[in-house]
Amino acid sequence: MHKNVGRLDQILRIGIGISLIYAGFINESIINDTLSSYIVGGLGLMNIIVALIRHCPFYTMIGLNTCPLKNSKISNID
Repeated sequence: MHKNVGRLDQILRIGIGISLIYAGFINESIINDTLSSYIVGGLGLMNIIVALIRHCPFYTMIGLNTCPLKNSKISNID
């Protein structure tokens, strides 16, 4: 896997992810529909996970890379 999520993208994803988790799981009065709130919260969790591993499969599909590192290959540490 190659890193394709840059630092600014990572920070934005964490902020958006926390907001979506709050709206979907914590404050139930924002979204009244249970299914919709779970979907919104799940999208927030996915954003947090992508930000932590710094690899976005969607970015790979469309050929986008916001990571400025020249050697952006994630090494496997055993």
